[in-house]
Amino acid sequence: MRTATTSSETTIQRTPEEVFAFVTTPLNWVGTHPVTAEVKGDADSAADIGARWIEVIRAPGETIGQDTHWLATTAAPGHTWVIETDQLAFPGVRCQIVYTFVARDGGTYFRRDMSVLVPDDAEIDPDVVDALLAGVSDSSIHDQYLANVKAKLEMPR
Repeated sequence: MRTATTSSETTIQRTPEEVFAFVTTPLNWVGTHPVTAEVKGDADSAADIGARWIEVIRAPGETIGQDTHWLATTAAPGHTWVIETDQLAFPGVRCQIVYTFVARDGGTYFRRDMSVLVPDDAEIDPDVVDALLAGVSDSSIHDQYLANVKAKLEMPR
């Protein structure tokens, strides 16, 4: 099995509950996450355990997006949120994203850990797998997402 991981972190001057509510509402990803082109399904409130929705992911420079079906597997408001898919770009490619929220210095330490696993028997061109895993390992898009969340939540009300 081939894997790739990436982590990003920031501190946001809002409570863990406020950051959690924003991040766990999939519709908020549109315009915030650099590769989220659209979100479909029941996605206009915080996604609790068992919630399902579709994120249309469109990589920079691409014109066609990929539907990714997400499932919320852990939801501890203000603390932890975990989402998973078993078809990140290709059937059988698993992805888990763990979001962590910790009260710190009057704000929230916010961390996002993403892991992608490609099975050895996946029927995907090895060069495509290499590109996918390299893209996941490059934290710049993920760092930009956290910076965008921070900017949106810290805007004067």
